Amino acid sequence: MMNQQHSRNTQAIARLIPQEISGPDVHALSPFGLTDNDLGQSERICAGLEELSRHLKRLDNDYQSGDSARLEQRARSIVMLADQLGLRRVGQVAADVVYCIDDPNEVALAATLSRLMRLMTQALDHAAGPVTAF
Repeated sequence: MMNQQHSRNTQAIARLIPQEISGPDVHALSPFGLTDNDLGQSERICAGLEELSRHLKRLDNDYQSGDSARLEQRARSIVMLADQLGLRRVGQVAADVVYCIDDPNEVALAATLSRLMRLMTQALDHAAGPVTAF
């Protein structure tokens, strides 16, 4: 009988955690950085952030249901909203989502949509500020 040895490769698997670098556009949303002159804009910013939050909540549902027309409409709305809020990168990536829908590439759409959702989440998290600030 032949004695067989099984060698196991015990290399660790790297876990990638995608993160987006926050830019100056995200920092402008923080209510903690507003001066007295900016407080009039705070209502507009809050309303825009609430709308952005609603879109974020529904993006994945639109994608999972395969409703590309609805997803495209939502992405276009995010482009306009991001422009109003000064979130330039969010608007650029939302426009990239529209491009990925027009050019049927599922992998590119999934990756770009995931990036958009990360950017939106980071913008909303930053705008809310640290929990200890409340």
